[in-house]
Amino acid sequence: MTIAQAPYYESRFIRANAPNADRALWVRETLLLTTTGATSADVWVMVFDPSGHHAVKQQYPIDDAVFDRDPWTARIANTSLDDTAAAGALPTATWELSISPGGHDPVRVLADHAYQRRFPPAKTMVRHPLARFDGRLEIADRVLDVDDWTGSVNHNWGTRHTPAYAYGQVCGFDDAPDSTLEIITARTALGPVALPGATLFVFRHAGQEFAVRSIRGSLQTHGRYAPFRWTFGARVGEQMIQGEITTEPADVIGLTYADTHGGVKYCYNSSLAHCRIQVAGKAFERSELVSRRAMFEILTDAPVDSVPLLV
Repeated sequence: MTIAQAPYYESRFIRANAPNADRALWVRETLLLTTTGATSADVWVMVFDPSGHHAVKQQYPIDDAVFDRDPWTARIANTSLDDTAAAGALPTATWELSISPGGHDPVRVLADHAYQRRFPPAKTMVRHPLARFDGRLEIADRVLDVDDWTGSVNHNWGTRHTPAYAYGQVCGFDDAPDSTLEIITARTALGPVALPGATLFVFRHAGQEFAVRSIRGSLQTHGRYAPFRWTFGARVGEQMIQGEITTEPADVIGLTYADTHGGVKYCYNSSLAHCRIQVAGKAFERSELVSRRAMFEILTDAPVDSVPLLV
């Protein structure tokens, strides 16, 4: 069972988009142990829907949580998440979803050795980057019938949230359904010292992988973001990628994250973002890929006035 010493957080979550790209869901199970002594186990549910976006958070005592690594399972009160299913009931939300993992290799955005070291303090990986979801989710009297939605199963953990970041994920492009992108532009810190921003990514396309996973490698990448447009690119040898992820404030849900050292961060997430990239190089035929089902998330120290905080 995973219950570490403070400071520590861990999130296990799923996200998925409808085939026609107008709806999306996001369910997350989270542990938080802070240096101030506060602990909690939180269940989050978000739905992006044309009739209105919804988000709920239910907090439980840490003793109501069990996070196992083998088999990989999270349970908080009467909710659960593993590699093949997610189910739960909150006062204003219920869900029962089956997951078909898809058989693709996990995506590690960091170099292998970084997962064994204390730095960077925040780790992330995608267990299943092209999973399929079926079932039903109900929130705030809105029912979503989930039929062959595409998404991912994800795992984040660490001793502290990254100070500021933009994070993007594409689980299949419109004309390349088996291609994926995982990308982050982030500023981390060594103690009180903030380090320059770095852009890391893993792009899988046409049976090939193009990735930059290290700070040294990020010298050949660039990324610049603001609410809510992000441009990025990289040129490594004969490989090139250039692109942007954008969304409208109306398609963003604002959340408040407690940090492990006290204080709060503000998270702004859209699962209805648009991604457009151009790729070229020795391994890839020059092409442009587009997705209407991208995830775009930023974490900040200050609220964004154009987006209300739902939880």
